[in-house]
Amino acid sequence: MEKDLISLDRLGKVFSTREVETHALSNVTLGIRTGEFVSIAGPSGCGKTTLLSIIGLLDSPTDGAYLLNGEAVDGLSAARRAEIRNRSIGFIFQAFNLIGDLTVFENVELPLTYRDMPGRDRRERVLGSLERVGMAHRVNHYPSQLSGGQQQRVAVARAIVGAPLILLADEPTGNLDSRNGQAVMDLLGELHEGGATICMVTHDPRYVNAADRAVHLFDGQVVEEGGSRHDVARV
Repeated sequence: MEKDLISLDRLGKVFSTREVETHALSNVTLGIRTGEFVSIAGPSGCGKTTLLSIIGLLDSPTDGAYLLNGEAVDGLSAARRAEIRNRSIGFIFQAFNLIGDLTVFENVELPLTYRDMPGRDRRERVLGSLERVGMAHRVNHYPSQLSGGQQQRVAVARAIVGAPLILLADEPTGNLDSRNGQAVMDLLGELHEGGATICMVTHDPRYVNAADRAVHLFDGQVVEEGGSRHDVARV
């Protein structure tokens, strides 16, 4: 049987203050295969973004085990975690997170500047990524000159430019109107059809079932998991 690209085993996350402990995640066991499109759904405050942050190595679990492409990430140094994020994980955020004083080209190129890659290769990668998302004609524009939908397309290009193992999308349509939101979902669908592995957090019921599989969280626990678009059940 094919190994999971993402393997979470009884994952937990507790946020502690002097007054109270908040159990954001509890006993979460989840696997994501290479080439799979998984949506994580649930009400506000259920732990969706916390789970995505742990998968993306932006946060660490309190307990449980996490394997990324067969490598245990528990106890890795900050430098090694940063290297894995740069090379293996592409992030798409609700707020786009583009840098305002950089051009479209420079925003997309940014993740590659942390690699030992010749300028010509970086340029080819950037232009190729922008072509894939339909934004190659905007290379010299700044984020303020783009619509919200265009900014999110640039953000997707930045996420895929480094050929990551997995794309993590945190409410990628949350700041968009319905037309642009659907356009971004169509783009994610095209990337998935091209072989991309995608894990997407969404609270929008219109988009939950766009994925191969939907995982529903409630109070930090997986309460339902099963097939959606392709009816592939997995517990």
